[in-house]
Amino acid sequence: MNFMCLQLNVKKLLRFLLFFLLVANPHDSSGQDYYKIPKKEMGITLSKATYDFEGLANQITVDYADNLQKVAAIYKWICDSIAYDTSFRVRTADECIRTRRGVCQAYCEVFYQLAQAVGIKVEIINGLSKNSLGEVERRGHAWLFAYTSEDRGIIVDPTWGAGSVIDDVFVRSKNCWLWFNVDPEWLIFSHWPRDPSYQLQEQHMTERDFRNAPPVNELWLEYGLDAHELALKMRAGTLELPKFYNRGEGDLSIVDIPLCRSLKMGETYPFRIRVKPGRDFLLHNNRTRCTQEEWTLEADSSYSVRFMPKETGDLTLCLLDRSGQGWNGIISYEIEAPTSEDWQRVEEADPLSAPELKNIKNLHAAKWDSAGIDARHLLQLVREQQVQQLPILYTNKGQQLTIVSVPMNYRLKAGESYTFSFRPRSGIKWAMKNNDKMRTDWEIGDDNLHSMTIAPEPGILYLFVKMREGESYWSCMKYEVIP
Repeated sequence: MNFMCLQLNVKKLLRFLLFFLLVANPHDSSGQDYYKIPKKEMGITLSKATYDFEGLANQITVDYADNLQKVAAIYKWICDSIAYDTSFRVRTADECIRTRRGVCQAYCEVFYQLAQAVGIKVEIINGLSKNSLGEVERRGHAWLFAYTSEDRGIIVDPTWGAGSVIDDVFVRSKNCWLWFNVDPEWLIFSHWPRDPSYQLQEQHMTERDFRNAPPVNELWLEYGLDAHELALKMRAGTLELPKFYNRGEGDLSIVDIPLCRSLKMGETYPFRIRVKPGRDFLLHNNRTRCTQEEWTLEADSSYSVRFMPKETGDLTLCLLDRSGQGWNGIISYEIEAPTSEDWQRVEEADPLSAPELKNIKNLHAAKWDSAGIDARHLLQLVREQQVQQLPILYTNKGQQLTIVSVPMNYRLKAGESYTFSFRPRSGIKWAMKNNDKMRTDWEIGDDNLHSMTIAPEPGILYLFVKMREGESYWSCMKYEVIP
């Protein structure tokens, strides 16, 4: 392959990647545009431009006939090519192209010149902007309305799309598409145009309301929250959301989650998300975990689960980091201090989560629940102060049975009779071992019910299982027998 062919193939690859980004961009409302009557005059004075913007614009948009794709190509080129001028001096299109730096006015003028050169009408919008901390920028801000047809178009902000200034240093954005074709219901909480026609909504927001409104967190856009639902809450002053963290950017999108800051114990909440293939996730409520295997994979490739918080503290949706070494919190809720009614709901749904059981030794709720313990009976025994410590249930083999009735105290009394009843889930042989004495004389009843009554001697009592012929017995449960 000669050098010219290599150049052409690289160009084709780059154009394909650009097209893929345009199609895959989740923030362009699937190509949605908005009705607006074009203005006869810009309303602002543009600097005189001498640079050959037509030549550059043709290079950027050469493979695109559709106006939306041309606008997107120009937007992407500017976001990738222009850095914010932290000295605040570069304001014109010519100087911005020459230095590859500029303030928002320069970004917009470059966009205007490139779009005009390929026959796309653009209007520069002046107004106020508010950062994620709720601070209104003193210098004002400029962004654009780009027409995709005669009287319809989209809003873009290449300045914010390019990146942000952190400690006086420009940092390029990881996802410029957050500020391409932004839903006007989102935008009005971070961008307030002096000309209300650019709000593109029936109900206009005043400057005073804009200054008093809560700021928009970029992660809400990144994770795909519903703009209309949140806008209604913001306008009503009832918006209280969970904490969002940026470790899920590009790997997680939200279909449905509780849109509130705190959750109540005993209430069931829906969660539905989409996760990039290969990224494990779970819900974490202190000691309780809802792993990926417990979520339902829906037909639209989303995962869903209905989850009930059963403990105080936090409930956090986590993603496994790319190294596979640790979990990163992505969305975190506070769990409200429980009322007696909350505890009652938790107990009805899951008796093993009752507060009286928290100090019972050897109670690993998931293991015992999997083994089929009668949780309500155990809770009754604990409340009657008959149980302080459970027997040890071994994770690897203790879940090979379904418990019907076994002694619930770890310490048994020598000479007293105890009955063990269970149904095996697997395993070919079962045994009770008291010190060196092994018993296998089980009574096997209906539905494969295994029962044995034993009066143990002081020492250790084990329930054993043999999984296959030729293998050793494995411990399922362990008791201590006291004189």
